[in-house]
Amino acid sequence: MLRDLSKLIDDEDSEGGDGDRLQKDLRQAAQSLWRAQFIYENDWGMKTSYEVLRRYMGYFENLFDALGYRVVGRPNDGYVGLVANELPPRQSMKLDESLLLLVLRLHYEEAFTRFEAKEFGEVEAESKQILQIYEDRTHRERPNFGRVKEILTAFSWRGLVRIVDQDDKNFTLFLRPALPIVVSKDTLGSLEEFVSQSTAAPAKADAVSEVQA
Repeated sequence: MLRDLSKLIDDEDSEGGDGDRLQKDLRQAAQSLWRAQFIYENDWGMKTSYEVLRRYMGYFENLFDALGYRVVGRPNDGYVGLVANELPPRQSMKLDESLLLLVLRLHYEEAFTRFEAKEFGEVEAESKQILQIYEDRTHRERPNFGRVKEILTAFSWRGLVRIVDQDDKNFTLFLRPALPIVVSKDTLGSLEEFVSQSTAAPAKADAVSEVQA
């Protein structure tokens, strides 16, 4: 990796560019992607990192592959993300987090097929709408509002949702196009399988948690 980095910097200098500036931009882009998992071209403060990731995609693919991740996102998607090459044997997500993530993915899929996606591939929804879907599809009591906001805030840090605050009891969500990457169609079956069981055994809770992260 250091050899690849040195070559990029040397090439930049030989072409009349600023190799030191490029080195800083490459590191900042790698750190931004590592922290957020998904970054978008239209997000505030991310345009430079996004453009660097796109321009030097081969370098970043090799860098993150060495760490066990693959870089995803085509140029016209407007985002770049990281997905683990192999899922760990057990995820650390709690059951309510896993179920809410699956519900968000399910709503995104259904809204997208109804051509309800807005600019940048986002799907708009109200938090109360998502919570009603949560109850209807999981047959479980919804988490309290504070817990829901805590979970969704963590999802927003990973580039899965965007939150617009309105009041203390409801807010607007924008479900982002990284959701289908993190939760595949096959994983959606975990939700239906979970709901079909009359009791939720601990092993079943682990099965629902098998999402790409």
